Amino acid sequence: MQQVAAHAGVSRATASLVVRGAGRVSQETRDRVFASMAELGYVYDQVAASLRTRQAKVVGIVVTNIANPFFSELILGLEAEIRKAGFLPLLAVTRDDVAQQEEAVSALQEHRVAGLGIVPATGTDPGLIDELRRARVGHVFMTRYLDGAETSYVGPDDVRGGELAGEHLFGHGCRRVAYLGGPARMVSRRDRLTGLRRAARAAGLDPDAAVLSLPGETSGTGGLELGRRLAAEPEALPDGVLCHGDSVAFGLYRALYDAGLADRLRVIGYDDVPAAALWEPPLTSVSVRGRELGREAARLLLGRIEDPSAPPVVRWRAPELRVRRSCGCHGGIDSVTEDDS
Repeated sequence: MQQVAAHAGVSRATASLVVRGAGRVSQETRDRVFASMAELGYVYDQVAASLRTRQAKVVGIVVTNIANPFFSELILGLEAEIRKAGFLPLLAVTRDDVAQQEEAVSALQEHRVAGLGIVPATGTDPGLIDELRRARVGHVFMTRYLDGAETSYVGPDDVRGGELAGEHLFGHGCRRVAYLGGPARMVSRRDRLTGLRRAARAAGLDPDAAVLSLPGETSGTGGLELGRRLAAEPEALPDGVLCHGDSVAFGLYRALYDAGLADRLRVIGYDDVPAAALWEPPLTSVSVRGRELGREAARLLLGRIEDPSAPPVVRWRAPELRVRRSCGCHGGIDSVTEDDS
């Protein structure tokens, strides 16, 4: 560091501020110090620095399924915000498995990450929150909350999301709607089903008869398998479907097309990922604006990093229904009438 400072013509203290991204140092001075570092081959030792500060300039991000395009959007939003604050993301994927989550969280703590943004695996013990508090690790849970646990959280109002989709489908005249995909124990699935049943009741229907629950894998493959199950009994097809994610809806449509039934169902997806508008027919979807959710989670996490003992903050984001053709609007399916659309 002394050699870098001498080469750049600044004090050692100024060179130290530059490499740590701290203090008020002009951009010209920063550029000069970085140029000297490059010329001399100096690499700042973040590991040694974290031993002194007990914190690295790294934020851990723990998600359940990187293949899900919604989580890609979430991560992009989160990453953009934490990078602006001078942190780098370190990603871990749990495959929605509690044991893998425990390993990931433990490893990230061993790397002295400054904070954690977590999409908890299904079945996560609330004791995880106590563990993070004892370690004074600032953390935020995202998209899934833990029943009865008090911790900072950012996620969509999934009850309202299910209700929005239900209001639209039952308003189209549907009398039997299937909820397709998602693990049976997942809290977001439970909340969306609650909203869907609420909409059925408001439409004057018996929720137990009007709402069919078909759990399964949250993926295109999962949607394909469930769609084939529905297509195997065309006489028992529901009038409409709410899918646990847009990827489930994509798989469902593959099965319906293969069976010649694509014009028989009104379909709504969930998350409104970018590909939803490009599908054929364009997919009506409950939008939770994943990238914005990630940015909001990052801002909250940065506050937790600054003060891990601050009281929990919970932020519910209002979903919106993005209406396209798959639900029967705008001439989306053969059975839709001009009045319907």
